[in-house]
Amino acid sequence: MADKRQGLITSAGKTVPLKEINVSVSINGFVADIQSTSHYVNDEVSPIEAIFVFPVDDQSAMYKFEVDIDGRHLLAECHEKGQAREIYDDAVSKGITSLLLEEDESSGDIYRCKLGNLQPKGEAKVSMGFVTELDIEPDGKVKFTLPTILNPRYSPSKDIGSLKLVEVAGCVAPNNIPYRVSFRLTIRGSQRIKGVQGKYIKVDVEYDEDRKEAKVSLDDEFKFDHDLCVLMEYDDSSVPQIILEKGNPDSEELLRQDVLMVNFVLTTPIDIPKTSPGEFIFIIDRSGSMEGKKIQNAKEALLLFLKSIPIDSYFNVIGFGSGFESLFPYGSDKYNDENLTLALNLQRRISADLGGTEILSPLQYVYKQKLIDNFPRQLFLLTDGEVSNVSEVVKLAKANAQHTRVFTVGIGHGASTALVRGLAAAGKGKEVFVTDTERLQPKVISLLKCAMQPAATEVEMLWELPPSVTKIMIPQELPYVYFGERQIVFLLLSGTDKVDPTHTCSLTLKGKIISTQFEHKETFTFHVGKEHGTSFPIHRLAARAQIRQLQLNDAPKEQIMLVSKAANVISKHTAFVMVDTKEQAMSCCSKTVTIPHVTLYSNQYDILDSRSVRCSRSIQSALMNDSCATKSYAQYACADDLQMKKFCVPKSKASGNFLGKLYDGIRRHFRKDRQDKSQTMLQAGVDDAAYDYKVEESSPSQANYNDSILMEIIKLQKFQGLWDLSRELIDLLGAQADILKSHIPTQIFMHMD
Repeated sequence: MADKRQGLITSAGKTVPLKEINVSVSINGFVADIQSTSHYVNDEVSPIEAIFVFPVDDQSAMYKFEVDIDGRHLLAECHEKGQAREIYDDAVSKGITSLLLEEDESSGDIYRCKLGNLQPKGEAKVSMGFVTELDIEPDGKVKFTLPTILNPRYSPSKDIGSLKLVEVAGCVAPNNIPYRVSFRLTIRGSQRIKGVQGKYIKVDVEYDEDRKEAKVSLDDEFKFDHDLCVLMEYDDSSVPQIILEKGNPDSEELLRQDVLMVNFVLTTPIDIPKTSPGEFIFIIDRSGSMEGKKIQNAKEALLLFLKSIPIDSYFNVIGFGSGFESLFPYGSDKYNDENLTLALNLQRRISADLGGTEILSPLQYVYKQKLIDNFPRQLFLLTDGEVSNVSEVVKLAKANAQHTRVFTVGIGHGASTALVRGLAAAGKGKEVFVTDTERLQPKVISLLKCAMQPAATEVEMLWELPPSVTKIMIPQELPYVYFGERQIVFLLLSGTDKVDPTHTCSLTLKGKIISTQFEHKETFTFHVGKEHGTSFPIHRLAARAQIRQLQLNDAPKEQIMLVSKAANVISKHTAFVMVDTKEQAMSCCSKTVTIPHVTLYSNQYDILDSRSVRCSRSIQSALMNDSCATKSYAQYACADDLQMKKFCVPKSKASGNFLGKLYDGIRRHFRKDRQDKSQTMLQAGVDDAAYDYKVEESSPSQANYNDSILMEIIKLQKFQGLWDLSRELIDLLGAQADILKSHIPTQIFMHMD
């Protein structure tokens, strides 16, 4: 007998009400406005309540929620979350169609949409609008990511050693997702667009005549095995973007006023020392969810971090899961050849074998350790972020931010942006994300560049505006200073209508690095980048930035709700709710249907492991007996200027700029085509490390091949920052020993066989 069920079905044979998601994105420079419409159809013979849980980047601002049903267009309103739930539940109990959209209690990057009492054979198109800031990659490309993957999040229970899975509806594998996604992207801006490409997806791109606008669509049907990502390259991504978004006189509160966004890269003419000794603590997620490519990426990043530590520093390595392990039993130890050998032997053995995900305990352990005088503490966390107690973890970092900076690496598709970004912001550090298909090395190096910068002090921001203009800075706390990184500041303005649009204004950021003063100045006029529209993306982003700051500072609920309602932007205390007041109440009870979402983690539960905290005495003694030869990673290599395409190796003055000198010397000898094996390997191993080597984004295997050569060269570096001119190094470079000796300064080698 033929199956008469209509619509899309899951692998289990169940029909689902969500048929298709249409996504339309408009990008202006470094800001994206996303409109997403979900098409629901009830194929059941009774009313249903459809529940859909989905990820959104934590720095996004959700500002619109509406539905088209039976020819009626209904707009949801922003209410206090508890009140919104009551309104929704009351309508559902009466058989009235209702909508609810709320941020998850545990994490700011998960949203829950409920469509209650969709009538039999009824259709509904639910639309959401949100804006987000775009990330800049180490190579200068602008990156737009639409999260599609929501891996399970775990929450520690009150019982020691036990974990529970946070309720997340309908996890399925990518090939079992029963709904489709269509995607359209329009890019506009003041700069020429050099190129647009999909990140491991094929896209069609149409440019206008002057390449100031591009329209992008998917060339193939999207597969849910990765987040949807598009890279854009402008003429110069370091150029400041200054937008004055006019308010609407007919609106109320925040949307009535003008908002200025200043988006710039912080530069300074002073020479900043990057290799001061300090305390470096590396916390590695070894839970079951890190299995596979994630743990391999974590190991490579750790290896690069370990060989980046300045001489005379202190360090420690901590792995965590259900419990945690510390390399050194009494806290950080001296960074020397013997201890580095211990750490590298541990690095080789790391695996995803420590059970569930408990991040709070190792952080508490670190913060309880006594600070080492004159050795500033830097903490590096490498994790997929699959936890739900984000708020508690972030608050802990915030409480210790005065003495410990936190840098985070989010690993794999579906990593929690709320945890990774939240921890870095609370700890006055920076974050990077590395998916399974992305190159690890440039992102780790960009993070190291920030971590090696001394802390800026006495920072202040000065504004020169026309006398008639009043301002409120959002957020009110000054941004943490990292040179070479993008800074975003918002101003809520009044009185701009009385100002000559050509009047020159300025922003000056100044402060002190150790004993040296620095100053950065941006000038602008109010007519630059003026934007109009009904979605008010700059207003929403400013509100979201203020809400994040208020939540981080544990501001009163009423204060957060005031900003949330004024900008119509959801917070952890508010939600969107809509009730179809024109619909007649029905007595029939509805059936709840959860919409499946993709998870890349096939085993949805980490192995629950109640092992207690294990400190390093046993690990240390075991590693001391390891007879395996140590092979290390690269000395910390920072590109002082990405355009200069060179590495600096700061550990030893004798080592000099090894990779740069090695590359330049051998390049003078090899003048053959890039297809020549030795030249190709050289380019892949050395020039690639300086961000100059480029591979097609559609060829991750080629990138992995090139990176593997670089890693092998890097592993051969010794503790002092030098290399042995060994047969292994010669073979990797595809050169002869006499050529290396004649073209490379001998001071970069410890021994020349």
